[in-house]
Amino acid sequence: MAGRPRVPGEVTVLVTVLNDPRVRRTIESLRSQHHAIAAIVVDDGGSPSGEVRRITEAIARSDPRVQWLEAPGSVAQSRNIALARVDSEFVAFLDADEIAPVDWLAHLLAPFSDPAVGFSAGPTPALAGSARGPGVRYYDGYLRRFYEEVARRHPHALPMGNSAWRMEVFDRCGPLDTTLPLGAGNEDHDMAVRALAAGWKAAYVPEAYVEHDFSDLTSWRLLRKQSRYAFGGFALWRRRGSTYEVSGWRLAPYVVLPGLAVVGGILLVPGSTRTLGEILLGIGAIGLGILALGLTAQGFAWDRAYPGMRYRAFEILRRWATLWGAARGLLRFGWSGRRPGAEASAADPPASGKP
Repeated sequence: MAGRPRVPGEVTVLVTVLNDPRVRRTIESLRSQHHAIAAIVVDDGGSPSGEVRRITEAIARSDPRVQWLEAPGSVAQSRNIALARVDSEFVAFLDADEIAPVDWLAHLLAPFSDPAVGFSAGPTPALAGSARGPGVRYYDGYLRRFYEEVARRHPHALPMGNSAWRMEVFDRCGPLDTTLPLGAGNEDHDMAVRALAAGWKAAYVPEAYVEHDFSDLTSWRLLRKQSRYAFGGFALWRRRGSTYEVSGWRLAPYVVLPGLAVVGGILLVPGSTRTLGEILLGIGAIGLGILALGLTAQGFAWDRAYPGMRYRAFEILRRWATLWGAARGLLRFGWSGRRPGAEASAADPPASGKP
């Protein structure tokens, strides 16, 4: 409820989870924080096995700050249910596959000494040893660089998992947007854009990192996740005019080169255009090879600062997944991003609660 009284200085931590037993480790990391926490709310988006509830209630017997909350729906819907119960001045968000070092919350809350700061956030590097395989290792390196080079300058790009907010921001700006399909994400991006538009400042806090467990990720799952985010990201871009990564010149090589190869392949069929087809197919294939080599060379140059970037050629697949997701978003939402009847549907896959 907007304008409701809040307990000054107190912070509630919401842990977003969907059927993930790793939440036990997350809760324990929060119980060890040097900064006081008024409540640790396990925001359960609908775990069918009941294991999350059993884990939470077992810990709650020795720590009354720990609470299990049944909050089914998308991440946005689940978090809105939890936010409606928060009585503290501040709220922090963490995901069930993240582990917070003991000084995490103290670092995350430090910027709020400035009353104009509405939210803060930190990076989410991979838990040591959990990033396996070239695609996942690249993703870890990509995220490390993304936080330092992009999110630091564009705070609306900071994910809500590993962030802290004044509850006054939600009181003034309203709840998280629930109109995107389940699994599409981007409710955090939308909320940040609204908060910044309302005059709040944001703070990127590199010291407030959490360790992100990537052990359940594969290259295929990463590409599917990227496609889902681009699906929702397209709608958000058209609705808010906000993006932080995609631009025409950045996407051009990933569109033009495979496009030439596809057209060349088609032209190989009729005998009259076979020569032209061979030329276009060759240009597209050679161009993609050069692109992969260039990305790899660039990645090796960045690898010392951002380990995993040596596998930067994976960026070609990531961009294709982005384009596929955006194309689906265009078909689903239309150019306005608000096609009637295109809101959440039971046919959409459930959200995981991960960033």
